[in-house]
Amino acid sequence: MPFKKLLSTFTRELQDAAQMLGGSSNGGGASPGFSSLFGLNLNSLSSPAIPQSPTPCPRQQPQANHHDWIGLPHPQFATFNVCPTCYHNLIRPTPYANSFVTKGPHTGYPPNTPVRCDMSRYWVRVAGMVLLTMNQNGRHDITLLARVAATRAQDGDCPNSQLAGEHQPLAVARRPAWYTLRDPHTGAQPLPGWTVCASCVLNVQACCPAIAAAFAPLPGQGLPPPGQQQQQQQQQWEGSCAMVPSDLYDDARTGAMLQQIGACAVTAQMTGRVDMSQLVNWLQANPPAPRGGGAGYSSTHAGGQPPHAGGNGLCPRGYPSTSLRCHTMQGIFDLTVCEQCYAEVVKPDAEKGVELARRFDPTPAVMPSGFTCQLYSPRMRQVWSHAAAAGDLALLQAKVSERRAKERELQMKRTQLQQQAAQLREQAKLQEHLAVNAMRVSANAASNNIMIAGIGGGYRIDANTIAVPSGVPDFSQTTQLNNQAAMLKVQAAGVEDQIRMAEEEWKRYWE
Repeated sequence: MPFKKLLSTFTRELQDAAQMLGGSSNGGGASPGFSSLFGLNLNSLSSPAIPQSPTPCPRQQPQANHHDWIGLPHPQFATFNVCPTCYHNLIRPTPYANSFVTKGPHTGYPPNTPVRCDMSRYWVRVAGMVLLTMNQNGRHDITLLARVAATRAQDGDCPNSQLAGEHQPLAVARRPAWYTLRDPHTGAQPLPGWTVCASCVLNVQACCPAIAAAFAPLPGQGLPPPGQQQQQQQQQWEGSCAMVPSDLYDDARTGAMLQQIGACAVTAQMTGRVDMSQLVNWLQANPPAPRGGGAGYSSTHAGGQPPHAGGNGLCPRGYPSTSLRCHTMQGIFDLTVCEQCYAEVVKPDAEKGVELARRFDPTPAVMPSGFTCQLYSPRMRQVWSHAAAAGDLALLQAKVSERRAKERELQMKRTQLQQQAAQLREQAKLQEHLAVNAMRVSANAASNNIMIAGIGGGYRIDANTIAVPSGVPDFSQTTQLNNQAAMLKVQAAGVEDQIRMAEEEWKRYWE
């Protein structure tokens, strides 16, 4: 759904929520209490418009050696970068244009580091929509864009962030925790089969803090209890995210979900009570259309496949799955195909009597060591089509073997880089913790020195000299530790960029 259309529909949802809760004295408008409680002037939003870029962002992929970056003057947001195209098309027409400054080549990263335009990120554009539609009370400022751009879940971006269209199935991934809706007052989870990833939860919480308490990990997931953290940190749960915050297209269902979430945020802000019933009712009344994988679910759900999952199951794509079932082919063991892609690609050929298709075991089975699907991408489906038509087993085997070798290489590289990035971020947290302690020590020392000087005391240097201690705190160690933390974060961001570039290379040449 284009963002202009999404914004218009989103505003109508806000108006409906206001009228439902505030009532109306004139038969149609919101009550006066609505504006005072939330600061949202509904009349000013009757025909909203968010700038639509006439050209796509030219720096959606990280690029180096540009000297015309634009950003915010705040030092803590030095790594927030906007290309001139996005600034002129998306930001300049808004009231926030004067908050930006020209940064030139200073991106906040080491020289020659490839940098991506942050306005090309899905959640940053959503944050921009929040600023234009839900910020008349001034709760957010322009730094919301930079804070959302810097939001990173420890287990990575949403697995659906690189989907190219609604025809592609939702990705299956293994994560430390999957989140669902929870009533913060009763603890009830109305839709345990509806799951979202940590990245989407963090971004929704940043944009709509009034409903931050509405999301919680599935039972048994999340942070382990004290004393068991080291043992449980390696636990991974297989599932998928119901949201599709793709940078490549605007997913209609995700846009509709955000409308409902926004209305729930309005309700929470007005009443002081988190109530997600509007979103729950909408999800129950609007099951997802088949897209090869259905909506997000977690395979740890006790009820098995929830009602929100597609009837043919989920496609794991490039994430090894140990719980989904797959079909294998006699003669090419590496050619593993999920039930969904088998039904779409192989089964029709088998029913036509195609020899290669008849080599598949028609009974799916779980692979204890895990499997990835080899026939979800257009490239491999084209390879299959050519090989099946020609009966060329050797061609199919060569292509599958080549692809699997690159896939394993990517998986190994991604795991190593993810561990490296996590270690760097943990080191940065430690440095920040040490910086806070150093600041407290310096401040306490300065306070003690002021007291000593106040009573005429000091430190004797020799028989005739007494030095009066300085009452000015020395924060040099704090500054040094904070600088080290900032550098570690930059290094972690660089490692995460390497992960994204490796995944982009895979998608461009091998997937």
